Amino acid sequence: MTADTPKKNIVIIGGSCVAIAAALEAKKSLPSTHRVIIIEKHSHFHYMFAFPRACVIEGWENELFAPYTKLFDSHPDKGQVIQALATNITKTHVEIDRPIEGFGTSIEYEYLIYATGARHPEPGNLNDHDTKTGAVQRLKEVQAKIQKATKILLIGGGAVGLELAVEIREHFPEKEVTLVHSRDRYMPSYKMRMHNKTVEILAEFGVREFRGDRVVIPEGGFKDDFKMIKVATRDGKEIESDLQIMCTGMTPQSDLLSKLSPQSINPKNRLVKIKPSLQIVDDDFPNIFSAGDVADLEDVKTGGAAWRQGIVCMNNIINLINSPKSAPTSLTQHSPMPPQIMLYFGLARGVAQLKMFFLFCTSWNFLLKRFYTYNIGAPRAWGWLGTPMTKENADM
Repeated sequence: MTADTPKKNIVIIGGSCVAIAAALEAKKSLPSTHRVIIIEKHSHFHYMFAFPRACVIEGWENELFAPYTKLFDSHPDKGQVIQALATNITKTHVEIDRPIEGFGTSIEYEYLIYATGARHPEPGNLNDHDTKTGAVQRLKEVQAKIQKATKILLIGGGAVGLELAVEIREHFPEKEVTLVHSRDRYMPSYKMRMHNKTVEILAEFGVREFRGDRVVIPEGGFKDDFKMIKVATRDGKEIESDLQIMCTGMTPQSDLLSKLSPQSINPKNRLVKIKPSLQIVDDDFPNIFSAGDVADLEDVKTGGAAWRQGIVCMNNIINLINSPKSAPTSLTQHSPMPPQIMLYFGLARGVAQLKMFFLFCTSWNFLLKRFYTYNIGAPRAWGWLGTPMTKENADM
């Protein structure tokens, strides 16, 4: 390869954990013939793990949005992060919504990792806020609403709903918090002890909970006007509240790929169907991979699982670059990651299922103290992206 020969592109659509893990892997062993191009509409990486706390406690929101600018700073030949929205995928190019120097509005690819993730209701996800300023402002708006409300209804008992319920009760014990969860059990993908301890902590903090029931969402949604209303459930209960926060499930962002390869989309859940190698099931596109929340995998959808999948994608792409005629069976085969998670219940409580000494154990409180930080470990995201999280850098 000469200095004048253009590098071939490995394009990643989506800049979350899949992309970061793949990029860090590429910096280790990507052949000089190729580079990574990450297309991400957000200007900064969103450290969503701490959003429930940042919805309640003010003053540190800027620490949860780390800039992408230095991800490839020490390896500019290895890749680039482009702030743009992917609008179309062809067999050879990804089209974007704005012109980018050196690319225009179309980016050619030899390999593609489709990692667009899923949409979640705000404030657990801030998908529509493309700038750090806008995302921080949105968190501040949620803080103001919680401070103003007197009776708060949380709809959905996943990780966001559970953590947010305890954060509110810990910092505003005068406020009534009600949590409605559609299932009888919290965190059903994890050990029963996770559920039992979670119920115990909710009771400790005085969170009212209704399990095995659903809120009836009014036509047009909630008005968000702080008027005290009675919200009905399917079981006939009425819950009085002046603020309602949706903490329900996810909607896969698979539409873009569905136009190129309809057969790769599972019609039942709109997730991307993939092979154990993480290539999409469509044999016409052996150069397209998918991972993360948009992928139809057995893994529980966590950042850790997405990270692991991103590494598999990049390793297989590197193998194909080095040996284009490699048999599919010679590629790394993804195996489901056993469920692991940490739930932060206020500043000094927690429940986790972690791998300890080759066993998967449920732990809580004092055993987890070394993990407790006010920002729930946000500096690690800054480290991934090559910018230390310091007071001077926090507003970057």
